[in-house]
Amino acid sequence: MKVENNSIYYEKNQVDKELNLERLTVEIKSKRRYIFFLVGTLMVISLINLYSVSDYEGKLFSLPMTLLFMFVGSTVGFFVSTLDYRKFNKNLFFRFIYFGSLGLLAFMVIAGRFFNGLGIVREINGAYGWIRIGGLGIQPAEILKLAFIILLAMVLAKGETLKEGVWVRIRNSSVVLVPFILLIIFQNDLGTAIHYMAIYMILLFFTNIKLKVVFSVIGGFGALGFGLLTFIYKYGEKIGGGYKARRIIMYVDGIINDGYTGNIDIGYQVAQSLLAFGNGGLFGVGYGNGVQKFSYLPEIHTDFIMALFGEEFGLFGVMLIVAMYLILYNISMNIAMTSKDYFGKYLVVGVAGMIITQVLINLFVAVGLLPVFGIPMPLFSYGGSSIITILTGIGIVLSVNNYTASK
Repeated sequence: MKVENNSIYYEKNQVDKELNLERLTVEIKSKRRYIFFLVGTLMVISLINLYSVSDYEGKLFSLPMTLLFMFVGSTVGFFVSTLDYRKFNKNLFFRFIYFGSLGLLAFMVIAGRFFNGLGIVREINGAYGWIRIGGLGIQPAEILKLAFIILLAMVLAKGETLKEGVWVRIRNSSVVLVPFILLIIFQNDLGTAIHYMAIYMILLFFTNIKLKVVFSVIGGFGALGFGLLTFIYKYGEKIGGGYKARRIIMYVDGIINDGYTGNIDIGYQVAQSLLAFGNGGLFGVGYGNGVQKFSYLPEIHTDFIMALFGEEFGLFGVMLIVAMYLILYNISMNIAMTSKDYFGKYLVVGVAGMIITQVLINLFVAVGLLPVFGIPMPLFSYGGSSIITILTGIGIVLSVNNYTASK
């Protein structure tokens, strides 16, 4: 009789497992469909918005190039989504991407600062961050955000598995963070360095480290940033801080003294961006009717692309786009929380954090709440490195989602 009962319980457990697996499979497919829909819709809206700029400026070349970037990024992302991400959580792979990434960033600094770029490293707005190959520009620091996330995911996952102490995990993750940050700052690319820091903070927040420790670390970096901001505002020009120091000074003046108004130098772009959002109102002036693209707002197809969208589609249009990114973030975080291993969890948290912080930084810059950093709007701004990086990151999220039901 006992054997019979065990047999009944065994069969019941097997049925329960099969039902749970079936339910989980349905959820996985549903999340995948939602991600495809959201990313696809954002790309279509992006192309429509970019056409509005390109049609006037005579830069229709940017439209086929963006289509090419999206095709390449989608192809790479789809390929990555078919891979088993767990196979890359190896020490050999860690060393390869760690030293390879830092080596590439060091090359950018050395070639740009000391060897006149060696014919391929380009200086743009004072930053040595681009490699020019033929007619294409590649920004390694943008693409290496994924390498940075993978490395941190490995370190934090190992810390969880081995139950390492809090400060041991912070120390080990800092071994990844600090060299990346320093080498990017040496490229004179403060905005990208800040974005790397934001990704790190989000990953740290979602560890099982006590929140008071996480907030202590965040507070420490926040106090350091505020102190640096104050120092640059007071003494930046006196010590020859250059263009980036003037940007920060203008940012503080814009917040405190309405310093953007009438400024024709550093604050001009932000002032025109604010005019675009103000002109758009709640519902916008209508597609194609924006005026800031008539050369009033320089480089509107890159960092300030949302100013045109806000002008033509209004506050509700911008809120719709932000809502789509938030839904994408929420789905990604759900995938992270249901992942079967820590490595997958931190991979998805890192990618989701990369995208949502990039959205927020870009919008805050456009409305004058942050200094102009040169951070593109994901999938919206013209730029191949950013588009390919974002779509590859989405591929990583889908890979983790696909293997959620695996043992």
